[in-house]
Amino acid sequence: MQVVIKTLDEIGYDVFYKVLDASQFGIPQKRERIYIIGFRNDLNVAKYEFPKPPNTPVKLKDFLLPDSQIEKYVIDRDDIKIKHHTNMQIDMFGNYPLKPIRIGTVNKGGQGERIYHECGHAITLSAYGGGVGAKTGLYYINGKVRKLAPRECANIMGLPDNFAIHHSSSQAYKQFGNGVVVNVLQYIILDLLKKGLIK
Repeated sequence: MQVVIKTLDEIGYDVFYKVLDASQFGIPQKRERIYIIGFRNDLNVAKYEFPKPPNTPVKLKDFLLPDSQIEKYVIDRDDIKIKHHTNMQIDMFGNYPLKPIRIGTVNKGGQGERIYHECGHAITLSAYGGGVGAKTGLYYINGKVRKLAPRECANIMGLPDNFAIHHSSSQAYKQFGNGVVVNVLQYIILDLLKKGLIK
């Protein structure tokens, strides 16, 4: 990080950065990323505060496809363990926590073998990783354990319905795992416009 800041400073930018989590910006995916903004020195921007997240209560299940479109992503194994009685803390408005809610495992429960509740958030989509739930994680949805379909991954990256997804699921998962959530960028850009820092 210091190298990035020093390099941007050397080429004439005042730099501001912050770790933001997509889970707090209306997207049901825990995705913490560093966002960096650089202003040319001649603009004299001495201070910049990133926008406060709206903490919009959303659930993964609101971003999912109908069961008829996800059969190929269902995992049917003998070593699935689900804890049906979870201690999920629901607030006074009936909202679930803005984070993944782990409720089970497949095999030994290693990376890619953990199962999460559909009313929580997805884990961070990844371009790499192993296990039966590699790249998307596993979710208990409508009584079945499954991965997320590529279109569902697009949904929890904030991409529009007309976004073209690569025909290879493997390449699509890699694309989303390397991506940036649109909603977070929108909040930052709208904040910059509101403060008159960009036109």
